[in-house]
Amino acid sequence: MSDPVSPTKFSPALSKAFNAKVYLKPEIHSPTGSYKDRMAAAAVAEALQAGASKVVVTSSGNQGIAIALAAQTAGLPCLVIATQHILPFYRNELRRFGAELQIVPDMQSRSDRFHERIAKGYFPLSVVPEDRGRKLQAGKNGYAAIAREIVAALGAAPDYLILPVCFGDGCSGILRGFKEMAGERGTGIPTFLMVRAKNTEEVAFSITADITTPEVAATLAATQGASLFFRNEEFLVAQRLGRAEGLDLEPAAAAPFLALRKFAADPGFPAGSTLVLLLTAVHRHAEAAP
Repeated sequence: MSDPVSPTKFSPALSKAFNAKVYLKPEIHSPTGSYKDRMAAAAVAEALQAGASKVVVTSSGNQGIAIALAAQTAGLPCLVIATQHILPFYRNELRRFGAELQIVPDMQSRSDRFHERIAKGYFPLSVVPEDRGRKLQAGKNGYAAIAREIVAALGAAPDYLILPVCFGDGCSGILRGFKEMAGERGTGIPTFLMVRAKNTEEVAFSITADITTPEVAATLAATQGASLFFRNEEFLVAQRLGRAEGLDLEPAAAAPFLALRKFAADPGFPAGSTLVLLLTAVHRHAEAAP
């Protein structure tokens, strides 16, 4: 097996603090600094296999820049449709990776433009909310490698996987990896604890959702998991907790620290459990955007 994109590292401090075996898997070492690179490479490969000549994705963040870079590497023209709240850093990164950026007023406009471009021959590399349950996210299988790396590092599946989740492509892709390993090696499937934010939150907008998509519901059911919601100020606390571990993470990516603290405070918390915190993206500093 090749070296993993991100290491799975034991945290002595967190393990001692919570009377558990706590591991961290920061997905900040890939080309664009987020776990979306896993999906992007697989998605572009699917597009090429289908004979696509151009691709389109809806995103105002990490997914867009990950696909833009993967498409540029493959020589595919890439259109990214974003809403007005897209940050300057992401606008600049999309242009740096050769993507065309179109900005629309709101989510409905984004969906409408997305469907228009598909009708004009663009290959879709994302799924808009109203298509959830009817269409699959391209490249979702790319996330399965995360499960394989965790099992390789630990020698077994952890008892719990804590990760940020919005629409659920990532969690369902990772679950697929654990299921594959269970079939191949007889390893277990962890309980997924999903960290989320309400749509009113701005600090962690990448995981804001008031709906439970089919992907999230299926993962919760398959792993007997749970969704944990936090607020704006709590995500800033999460960043500080990440920095205490030597990691500079975006607020949403650091949120598993909050879930660990909340979960471990429950009287029913099983002491001695093995937990992996999947930390999904590096912090984008404002000074990085001209």
